[in-house]
Amino acid sequence: MTASLSDLPHWLRERRADLGLRQDEVARLTALHGGEAGCVTQPYLSRLERGTRPLNALTPARQDALRRALEISASEWVARTGLPLLSTPGTGDELLTTLDLIRVPVRALASAGLPLSEDHGSVIDHELVPGREFRPGMLVLEVQGDSMSTGEGGTGGIRPGDRIYVDPGDLDLREGRIYVLHVPGLGLTVKRLRRYGPHVWLTSDNPDHPPVKPEEATVVGRVYFHQPRGNRL
Repeated sequence: MTASLSDLPHWLRERRADLGLRQDEVARLTALHGGEAGCVTQPYLSRLERGTRPLNALTPARQDALRRALEISASEWVARTGLPLLSTPGTGDELLTTLDLIRVPVRALASAGLPLSEDHGSVIDHELVPGREFRPGMLVLEVQGDSMSTGEGGTGGIRPGDRIYVDPGDLDLREGRIYVLHVPGLGLTVKRLRRYGPHVWLTSDNPDHPPVKPEEATVVGRVYFHQPRGNRL
């Protein structure tokens, strides 16, 4: 779904190449979509694609004209760039803006592999994320196991089929917080972090699942929101 600041030049180049457009052709299209106020010249577009000029240096009008020239949806633009959206009435974009909803891909919390934003084949659905809960680069994962469910019959906590919002920019391990991690031999998992003395343990809210003290683990990000309960974590 999303791109880091360092990925944005590559994303722009790839999108233009996918459309089979030259830089000068994109420049002409920005003028058609945005007029003089929205025109992104070919030399400036070249600097954007080389990463020598940041995308947020463009005015909102030029950002919007470039988005339209590259045929990028409003939701993908916001999700990829984290930049505010300039919507135009009659295009359909204003609906997401009015409702303050951002469309983000959903991926399954599978037992192996890392949930990569550029892996479009792993998308199983899309979630309309409220703007107040959106974070650039966020992941939305659908939980498959019951290790974080609670209560009799697993009716509480994070249950199979629930969706979690993950912030991959929040990698500082803190006591009691919930994280998505990739653990060798265990795969991709969602666990609560506990510290006992000098050791870090990964625990489950479901008592049927024993705690784990991994020798190594890759932190994907912190779980900060839980659907369908609508709870910040």
